[in-house]
Amino acid sequence: MPGFVAPALAAATLSALILHLLLTLGAHLGGADMAGALTVAAGMAAVLTILLPFALLSIRRALDALSAGRERGMGSPHG
Repeated sequence: MPGFVAPALAAATLSALILHLLLTLGAHLGGADMAGALTVAAGMAAVLTILLPFALLSIRRALDALSAGRERGMGSPHG
């Protein structure tokens, strides 16, 4: 289980950061003209392009660690 905590925390942190940045950028859409809206959309795409792969990798590592921990637990006589 110790191998699960770090990737799970990283995934949660990155997910919260992505959501925060997207909501912050989305808040600028209200008073934006066409050029501003395109800039905000480009910023949102950049946030997703840069941070989403790392979040997905962290999620995958957390799930791998969780399944490895379950497999080890099933092999023990106490699990």
